[in-house]
Amino acid sequence: MTETLRTARTGEVAVFGGLTLLGVGALVGGLHYGLFADDGRVGPGMMPAVAGALLCVLGTVLTLRTLADSEAAGQPAGDEEDPEGLDIFGRTQPERIRHLWIVFALLLLAILAVAGLGFLVSFGLFVLVVSVGVERRKPVTSLLIAVGACVLIYLVFELFLRVPLPTGLLGI
Repeated sequence: MTETLRTARTGEVAVFGGLTLLGVGALVGGLHYGLFADDGRVGPGMMPAVAGALLCVLGTVLTLRTLADSEAAGQPAGDEEDPEGLDIFGRTQPERIRHLWIVFALLLLAILAVAGLGFLVSFGLFVLVVSVGVERRKPVTSLLIAVGACVLIYLVFELFLRVPLPTGLLGI
């Protein structure tokens, strides 16, 4: 296995392991908030608990799969069909890992921006920047997706679950 591939696999294991730990944190936090309200409705902890549980499962599966792939013949997954290791979008393994780290950095910025801009604005900007900047999608399509995602989040949390989202200094 080449040194670049070995470093890429180590980075993947670190990221997927981190996602698993993040899922554990979300699951525990969700359980702390409560899965159900006193009147039997869905409580504020249901969404983070379910998302955390899914993240735990997916992170664990991806970690184990990456470890198994790195042990098998030293070839990255998918090399049987494409000896260059390109995904369906033409990206190499190091490019995919770099994109993943960029998304994590943008996510951290979005989380920090919530205090000032509010959750919906921060989340919408995050989706827009990732879609246009990282995934190289068309700006108009990306804007529609970002607005649609914000509307969906608002409908689910504010109207259906009646869980207020952080509004930040802007009050949005």
